[in-house]
Amino acid sequence: MKNILFALIAVFLFTGCASSDQIAELQSQISALESKMGSASDAGSNAESVAQNAMREASAAKSTAERAMDAANEANERAERMAETCCSRK
Repeated sequence: MKNILFALIAVFLFTGCASSDQIAELQSQISALESKMGSASDAGSNAESVAQNAMREASAAKSTAERAMDAANEANERAERMAETCCSRK
């Protein structure tokens, strides 16, 4: 893309259609676009990193929730066994 723009600028220079002011303006626009592209790329990388961290945290939370559910189920089963043992003796 950058090469194409420079080629267009060169064509304008050779044909005499572009003044040095126009060329300077085009070059500043190119620089601004390149800067925006770099910023967007950095933002994309940061967003990807944040998403990966969120996925890791979600996985850890899911694992913790599963362990808590297992413990609650075991406690419920013990309580049911105790209730059966207690009630069947009477």
